Amino acid sequence: MEEKDKDQNNVSSASEGSEIQKCEREREEYLDGWKRAKADFINYKKDETRRIEDVLRFANEAMIQELIAVLDSFHLAIESHKDKTETKGLLLIMGQLEESLRRFGLDKISVVPGDKFDTATEEAIQEVPSEKPAGVVHEEVSKGYRLHGKVIRPARVSIAKGQHN
Repeated sequence: MEEKDKDQNNVSSASEGSEIQKCEREREEYLDGWKRAKADFINYKKDETRRIEDVLRFANEAMIQELIAVLDSFHLAIESHKDKTETKGLLLIMGQLEESLRRFGLDKISVVPGDKFDTATEEAIQEVPSEKPAGVVHEEVSKGYRLHGKVIRPARVSIAKGQHN
């Protein structure tokens, strides 16, 4: 009879051992699942924070584009005055407006006549005969702008057709 009890104890110990292993496996699965969920949540929070920052950064884009039109008007008014002494006040006001827009993240796109035409920041509005090689910027027609590094209006330029023989 003692042998039978030993066999039952061995069977009972084996089933307890497999039950413990099963519980440990389940615990590991649950723990791994929780860790993945926690990592997913942390990544979600980071993505949402970036998205909100972008929304806030570009929330003023429409207003700033409207103000760019005002800057264009200032440039035209200053260019049209023959007597440059009359434009001092306009230049001061335009400078204040440009500085205010700079504080909100607006930057002018630098265009250099003679440089290669850049489709990422420039828009060609015409080709003109020129001594310069074909495809280079001949002249800036209107200024381009970036808002926090994003092009919101490309610089409008004329490009050279190149030499004609």
